[in-house]
Amino acid sequence: MKTPAFYRVACFRWGWLALVAALLGLGGAQAAELKLEIMLIWGTNEAKSPDPKHKPVDPELAKKLQIFKWKNYFEVKKLNEVIPGRGVKKITISPKCDIEITELEGPWVEVKLFGEGKLINKTRKQLNVGEYFTLAGDVKDDAWFILIKLIEEK
Repeated sequence: MKTPAFYRVACFRWGWLALVAALLGLGGAQAAELKLEIMLIWGTNEAKSPDPKHKPVDPELAKKLQIFKWKNYFEVKKLNEVIPGRGVKKITISPKCDIEITELEGPWVEVKLFGEGKLINKTRKQLNVGEYFTLAGDVKDDAWFILIKLIEEK
């Protein structure tokens, strides 16, 4: 027959084991930062962009953008940004456009699009290395695209 002292020692050992397991589990659950490439692209049927600073997108990206109706795409701005784990970062894309990216679990992100300071769109998306997440809108006969790509796995 086992004595009460045996049960106390067993409970003490199992308690420590549970505590160590919980601490190790919490350490592994900490979120890592996301490294993103963010591009502002201008889509148009014109052969040249009205701004000489804009350069044509690379052929691989142009091929991916063929699903849209415009013939030519120009890179307006390209940024590399780091989003802190479980954090939020507001990024200015243009004088009239900002995005706010929140790193969620997964690597999922919530992206809020602001036009002239007003919330235009809010969406959640899972990011995969090398794949683009696209926000878009039109202006007269042209279009703009914000492409967000995870460039390094968590």
